[in-house]
Amino acid sequence: MMRKVLTLILLAVVGMVAPVNAAYYVAGDFNGWNAAGNLMTDNLDGTYSVSLTGISAGRHEFKVTNGTWSVNYPSANSWFIADASGKVTITFNANIVSDGWLPAQYRIGVSNNPSTWTIAGSFQGWNNSNPATAMTSLGGGIYRYSQALSASVTPYEFKSVVTGSWDSISSDGRSVNTANMLLTLAADTVVDI
Repeated sequence: MMRKVLTLILLAVVGMVAPVNAAYYVAGDFNGWNAAGNLMTDNLDGTYSVSLTGISAGRHEFKVTNGTWSVNYPSANSWFIADASGKVTITFNANIVSDGWLPAQYRIGVSNNPSTWTIAGSFQGWNNSNPATAMTSLGGGIYRYSQALSASVTPYEFKSVVTGSWDSISSDGRSVNTANMLLTLAADTVVDI
């Protein structure tokens, strides 16, 4: 069996390139989905951030907007988990980033990340809580899962999900039920996802 290692590691927050100079807001279930609900601070480098406080602890959905609904990211709702005191910081990177991670632009990060992630995909029956495909934390928001896969059944489809849910991060960003990643193998391979 020929072996090679592909690396597709999940990254929660990544780098930046050039400023875009625009105003961005956060609209979500915590502010009545007001498109101009919470103005993000322009960090003067193409990134924006806002710290939310006083919201109910737990899971919330949101989008980043331009203050109207004419422009909003991501296409499906994004999500975060507010801590017990009702706090979370959301970051938005409007730069085009050429570091190999996807998406290359309009990346969303949050300060409170779930502690468990699972790979759900065609190779394991799309089970979003399968302990056999739980990802291992490498620290700094990076998670990993390795498995030998056969080239005879490709392409494979998969996504990184918060264990037990369809909150995910994939090629189209951080949202509810992101797009499936595709993986085609030329030979039987051990894949690091």
